[in-house]
Amino acid sequence: ACGAATGEGAGAADAGGHPVRPPARAAGHDVAYVLFTSGSTGQPKGTLIERDSLRRFAAAVAERLELAAGDRWLQVASLGFDVLIEEVFPALVAGAAVVCRADTRALDAEELHAMIARTGTTVVELSTQYWLEYARWLDARGLTTPAGLRLVVVGGERMDPRPYRDWQARQPARLAHVYGLTECTVSSTFYTGLLPADAREVPLGTPLRDVEISVRRDGRPVPQGEWGEIHIGGPLLARGFLDDAAATARRFVPDPLSAVPGARVYTTGDLGRIDADGNLVFLGRLDDQVKIRGHRLEPARVERALCEDPAVEQAVVFPDPTTGTVLWAFTVPADPERAPLPGEAVRLTAAERDALVAPLEEQLPDWAVPRVLYRVSVLPKNPHGKIDKRRLSDWAAVVTGTAATGTGAGRTVPGSPATAGTAATGDPGHGDEPLSTVLGLFREVLGAPELGPDDDFFERGGQSLIAMRLLARLREFLPSAAGLRASALLRCPTPRLLAAALATAGPQAVTDRPQAAAGPREA
Repeated sequence: ACGAATGEGAGAADAGGHPVRPPARAAGHDVAYVLFTSGSTGQPKGTLIERDSLRRFAAAVAERLELAAGDRWLQVASLGFDVLIEEVFPALVAGAAVVCRADTRALDAEELHAMIARTGTTVVELSTQYWLEYARWLDARGLTTPAGLRLVVVGGERMDPRPYRDWQARQPARLAHVYGLTECTVSSTFYTGLLPADAREVPLGTPLRDVEISVRRDGRPVPQGEWGEIHIGGPLLARGFLDDAAATARRFVPDPLSAVPGARVYTTGDLGRIDADGNLVFLGRLDDQVKIRGHRLEPARVERALCEDPAVEQAVVFPDPTTGTVLWAFTVPADPERAPLPGEAVRLTAAERDALVAPLEEQLPDWAVPRVLYRVSVLPKNPHGKIDKRRLSDWAAVVTGTAATGTGAGRTVPGSPATAGTAATGDPGHGDEPLSTVLGLFREVLGAPELGPDDDFFERGGQSLIAMRLLARLREFLPSAAGLRASALLRCPTPRLLAAALATAGPQAVTDRPQAAAGPREA
């Protein structure tokens, strides 16, 4: 009776005699969330993160980024992406505000900039490619980040040192380069320093509190400065994979080097080294290694060397698909004037080729130097977001004796829609506007010169970042595209549909709601 009156015990009831469930007592080892990732195989894999790991992670990030009650972190990531955890919980632990958007539609660079300024955002996290789009947009307009923005967290892909240095020289907002995996509770290392002028890589930084980073080869730690596989240990590791004991045992392995009984370590599959300052440096993936003439090679090493040339913006290197004995290199020029038409590959010859190869010959063995080099306007991506090497090979296969003249020189407007791509069946004439312009820009950003007026943007490899680039280009050429949102492409995914909507009623015809939608909310 005493237990029932106080709401305790199995027979507890409220004043009305209704059963009362005893309050749940959450434990640190209880699961906080399960996040599914598909990886390169496309097979969903649920990662189990416990409450104690989440608690420790949130406190460690708040400490590292010096979050305070006055901070306002803009929530940008998809709700199904673990970056959401990093955007929300560290801010709440620090008593800061999480600024939530009124909808989940992708923001282009201009919209992102306006929202940061309007909401007084102090911290924002962007993927590497998204950040590059924003950085380019700021540079093209001679702008700096809004006055209140103090920190931009960037991660997800390898970062080239050049844009990182350019940002640090021009922008007041600091950068934090982050590295982590879902299986280790979002992020494990942060780099927030000024990048030295001679740095050839942007470091991944040093580990958070409660994170243990080691670089090992054949299970043993390597000396500082030498390469090996990155291993992550400590209490932030996930419990494992949902209903997949075999995969859990394969990746979360006992750590023979730890003094803690039962300690585990996660084998990342990433290659790295620890530099002289104690920072972790990413060197690529174990499964990206290739074999050339009997030698194992990490292509990223050659790609980094190519990108040291100021004339090269991006580069990818892989063995030729026919014999596999010679390295091919595809480079994107830093100067758009020198870019070929989308979908074209121009083979480099004579002095231009020698200028790129000579520095590589000084720092790489002969077998690691690319012998066939091409220039392209963009490195195309496949549906998994990886560089589409098969597509690049196809572009190279159609190179003829006249293709080498297509350097881009002499075009009146670099990348203008009038020159974007070759003629396709059913092409409109240049007097058929705005379809001619819209079609040309679709071809340009998708790197698909054969794309037709009725081809679907998403079926041809379009995704959110490419959509942002397309919107920016549309606004440059078509006044009617002012205010156009990325969601417009969901309603009008073909050049013909989008052009017709812009011609009849402007962006309002293809936008889900007016641009002046309800403002952000705080949590």
